[in-house]
Amino acid sequence: MIIKNRPPDMEAIYHEYFPVIYNYVFYRLLNRENTEDIVSQVFVKVCRHLDTFDPERASLKTWIYRITDHLLIDFYRRQRPVLSIDHEESGLANELHVHFDEQYERIASPTRKAIFAALAQLSERERMFVYYKYFLNITNREIARQLNMNENTVSAVMARARKKLQGILAGEV
Repeated sequence: MIIKNRPPDMEAIYHEYFPVIYNYVFYRLLNRENTEDIVSQVFVKVCRHLDTFDPERASLKTWIYRITDHLLIDFYRRQRPVLSIDHEESGLANELHVHFDEQYERIASPTRKAIFAALAQLSERERMFVYYKYFLNITNREIARQLNMNENTVSAVMARARKKLQGILAGEV
C-alpha cells in the first residue's frame, strides 16, 4: 500500500497498480500479448519517470492511468491498417482481423465467455466506460472528471452500452 507524504516505492506501486492496469488495458484491447506489452511499457515509464511525478498536479493513480492512456493511443496509431480491395482478394484482410476464438479458449467459464463475446461487440469507447464503471467501480462523476467530459455524456454512453450488452447477452443482437 502506498502511504501519503512518502516518496512512492516502485515495488509498492507495481504490486498495487499492476492488476488494475493489466485489466484496464486487457478490456480495451482484448488481446493478451498486446496487453502484456503495453503494461510492461507502462511500468518501465513509471519507473523511469517516477522522479518527475508531482503529487500536487495529480494523484499517482491518475498519473499512471495517463501514462497508460498515452501508450494505448500510440498503440492504436501504430495498428491502423490500410486495406485496399486487392488486399481483400489476396486473403491478407483475414490476417488483420482479431481471432476472438483464440481468446475464448483462454477464458474458462461459460459466463465469462459470454461476457467476453458481448464486450467484443462493443466499441472501444463503450468498453472503456464499462471497464471504468463495473471493473473499477468508478462513479459517472469520477469517470467524467477523469476523461474531461460532461457527466451527462458519460451517463448517456453508459446507458447505451448497458442496453447493448443486455441485448447481446439476451441473444437479441
